[in-house]
Amino acid sequence: MNDKEFNKSITQKFNKIKRMKKVAEQITLLEFIEQYEKSYCDLTLGSFWYSVNDDENYSSVSYGGTDPN
Repeated sequence: MNDKEFNKSITQKFNKIKRMKKVAEQITLLEFIEQYEKSYCDLTLGSFWYSVNDDENYSSVSYGGTDPN
């Protein structure tokens, strides 16, 4: 594979991820997994969907037995 083919391949993969991101923003996690489950494992799809749709507020999360107060 020469540099031109390699660059084209990378661009195609990048564009595919961008399209997946747009889809993840518009549908539920279950719908997203159902749509892409033939190409990717569920854990990968779930991680990707949550990275796009992360509305969690981590400022009030406590870890283990720690008390922020």
